[in-house]
Amino acid sequence: MINMFKKESQEVLKMLDDLGVSIKNLQYEGKMFLGKNTKAIEKVVTFLRGKMFEHIQLDEKVVFPYIQKHIPKLEPMLCFLRAERNEFKLNLENFEYLFKQLKSEKNGLRQQKIIDQLKEKGVYLICLIRNHIQIEIESVYKPIESQLHQDEKKALVRQCLQFKVNPFRRKKS
Repeated sequence: MINMFKKESQEVLKMLDDLGVSIKNLQYEGKMFLGKNTKAIEKVVTFLRGKMFEHIQLDEKVVFPYIQKHIPKLEPMLCFLRAERNEFKLNLENFEYLFKQLKSEKNGLRQQKIIDQLKEKGVYLICLIRNHIQIEIESVYKPIESQLHQDEKKALVRQCLQFKVNPFRRKKS
């Protein structure tokens, strides 16, 4: 289970690195490379939005209910992770809003102000997601590995794989 999540998290971490580089380049490379950098940022934001939706759905429909049933002492951590996800979603939406403003802005001075705001929001977003991944690994996926029996882990993995094949399937409790 943890290996499945680690692969996904490595992909997200690489995209976060790309976002950090693109934001920095946006700030320092100027108008000449504006198009290249905005395309790179757009690619990362689209990826994060899709991956976030997919991951949250898997957790909410399969992983978290399974953990609540089999490792109930993790309930407070699951509540924290849900709240943190709301923070992530809100900050991603704010970042996207600023990014759309940048793409439509023609005035160089206003563009620079938006870029400064994008940098601030982007750095916060990157830190928030990195922290979330670390907490999820330490507080959810490691306990799954250490506290569930082998047959419980297999059942959870099977449910996760079934959900990934058909993410809109309703899980019967």
